[in-house]
Amino acid sequence: MLAVFGIILIVAGAIAAFAVDAAVEGVDLQTLGYILMAGGGLALLAAAIKGAGFMSMGNTKMHTERHMSEDGRHYVEETETA
Repeated sequence: MLAVFGIILIVAGAIAAFAVDAAVEGVDLQTLGYILMAGGGLALLAAAIKGAGFMSMGNTKMHTERHMSEDGRHYVEETETA
């Protein structure tokens, strides 16, 4: 969702900076467009960092073994995290 928001900001900023020739009193549309594109770039960067963190969470693997104790009445469980 954050990546989509970033792309929308970049597109809106590019339109405001490069395609609109209208003048609005008190507002510089070219500067506003550059600010929107910078915000979109930051949103894309945040989405990439969030996606990289999410992808690294799936690399954890666990291995569990259960063994009967020598007296035959208890289970011994060993868990390894790789």
